[in-house]
Amino acid sequence: MLIQERSQLVVNAARQLTVIPKGFHQPMTNVHADTSLRNTLLRELEEELFGRADLDNTISAPRAALPMHLGRLSEPMRSLLTNDGLLFECTSFGFNMVSGNYEFACLLTVDNENFWPQFGGHVEANWEVRGLHIYSILADEPLALLGTASSWNNEGLFTFAQGLSRVMYHARDS
Repeated sequence: MLIQERSQLVVNAARQLTVIPKGFHQPMTNVHADTSLRNTLLRELEEELFGRADLDNTISAPRAALPMHLGRLSEPMRSLLTNDGLLFECTSFGFNMVSGNYEFACLLTVDNENFWPQFGGHVEANWEVRGLHIYSILADEPLALLGTASSWNNEGLFTFAQGLSRVMYHARDS
């Protein structure tokens, strides 16, 4: 499980713990066609964990016509999408009364035991992250301590709790 400590440079949740990716739903190139929540999650994974700086439209305007085309994807993302190893689950949806945003908490699971040994070295946080933390879902104590940390932002803690609940539920059924 990857958790980020946000950079002081971000607008939302600066210097706080939250899940990764933490994204804002926004179109890449076509306001009407690029509205899929799945597309937003894929784009944020590419940008925040697999080094695709060209996807960050806060730095520069989009230049590629099809930025998420299979041929432009990072090697880890291409593997996830072509080997059916990435599972998406929306764990909750709500209206954040603090920020005024709609919030989608999603759990992204890599169901491929070879992914981490093969592509773990490709995982690198972008400028939005001050620190990237890795937790094993098999280690109860560190997760319990993480859940009680005071540095969580509101939606990050909620998303973490929802995701952890679903992971534990799935692990119990296995």
